[in-house]
Amino acid sequence: MRYVIKKTKLGKVLVEQDVRKKERRGDSQLGILVIDTNLAIDHVLRFVEDGHEVYYYLANLSAFPKLEDQVSGDGFSGVNKVEDYGAVLDRVDLVVITDSCFPDLAVKLKDMGKPVFGPTPELVKMENDRVYAWRRARELGVGVPDGEVVRGLSELRKWLKYREDGEKRWWVKISKFRGSIETFSVTSVVEAEVLLSEAKFGPYVEELEFLVQEECSGVEIGCDAFVCPEGVLKPVSYTIEEKGRGNVAVFTEDVGFLREFYDKVMDVVKREDYRCYLCVEGFWDGSQFRMLEPTPRFPFPVSSLYPRFVKNYTEVIYGVATGKVVQPEVDWDNPYMAELTVSTDMVDMWRTIKSEWIGEIKDRDGVGFRRVVRKFDQYWFVPGDVVVATANARGKTVEESLERAKKVAESIECIFSQWDGGFVESVLEKVRKLSEELRGGFEFEARKS
Repeated sequence: MRYVIKKTKLGKVLVEQDVRKKERRGDSQLGILVIDTNLAIDHVLRFVEDGHEVYYYLANLSAFPKLEDQVSGDGFSGVNKVEDYGAVLDRVDLVVITDSCFPDLAVKLKDMGKPVFGPTPELVKMENDRVYAWRRARELGVGVPDGEVVRGLSELRKWLKYREDGEKRWWVKISKFRGSIETFSVTSVVEAEVLLSEAKFGPYVEELEFLVQEECSGVEIGCDAFVCPEGVLKPVSYTIEEKGRGNVAVFTEDVGFLREFYDKVMDVVKREDYRCYLCVEGFWDGSQFRMLEPTPRFPFPVSSLYPRFVKNYTEVIYGVATGKVVQPEVDWDNPYMAELTVSTDMVDMWRTIKSEWIGEIKDRDGVGFRRVVRKFDQYWFVPGDVVVATANARGKTVEESLERAKKVAESIECIFSQWDGGFVESVLEKVRKLSEELRGGFEFEARKS
């Protein structure tokens, strides 16, 4: 080892510099630590395919650990599993944090001179705390749906009882604890009571803050972008998601009506030195975009598309982390993408996953994973997730990308799993509506400057 003096926000510090790692790997090979929550194995495999030395840490700590929470990634060549990321920090040139976790760790690592592609505190709070996000967005001048904050189930009952008419639908959002219950919609008090009883909040149910919002008109649409203080990298990817069913996406260099959103959050990005994906979703009605929430992390499951279809994927991520911006390179002859979600209700059963489309991540249609191991020369679904796999494809048109994704999905063999064929017609109707009824300066199409 040798030691160098580095100037950081914390002052000058003496830092170990492992000069041998470059001798081991060569100048073009990076050491990459990925801190994940069992969602991003596709990204890990792309880093491996690009020839880098990859360390994979699963952030699932428990006093009574379960095997299925710690084994994903086992058996894949080039994936070095680590039980303590501190053991490898001095070996890596880049830290990638894939989820809205450890934002203060990301800040401190950057202060020590370590490039990080990952979260920062305020933007993480804007995702995890729905009430804070709604209030903060209004302060920033970002359009949001009308709503009101109520505290506890008793107040929620009163609020809904006063307004229910059997037809009007309300969305109820709870901060942070999405594993207990996701955002849900109701038309009556009874529906809300039943759904919340299944979430099992116990004595905490009267302490929870609920953000209640009236259903918006228009089409729900999202945007996935690499963002850093240097700006929003183009192209971005516009997406239409139907949760649990799939996504369609298109690369475009025209940020369109979401330019206003990114412009208004850029002060936060610069102040926090944010370097990661910054995604957003909301409703577009042809004249106004109303944000639901930002997603300051890798977007799942749609991000299974990007390690496949961004040609210089690792270079882009490293460039964002280091401030040496590299624009994403994509195939403009096939700018449309589709992801079909293969899901299961039998989340506790190990079983094999087979498909002729399982293979290299880079530059090809194929099967994506979340919780997976490779054992006995077979791929195994690891219990603990409703998502078994994703079918990912691209095409010259959105219709072609969906047809190719269907072929991938049809090839996947895994008992007690399914994908929703009705998604294809449903999402195409939304694309049609955007292009015909809600034009207003935006269409779901590829645009290159």
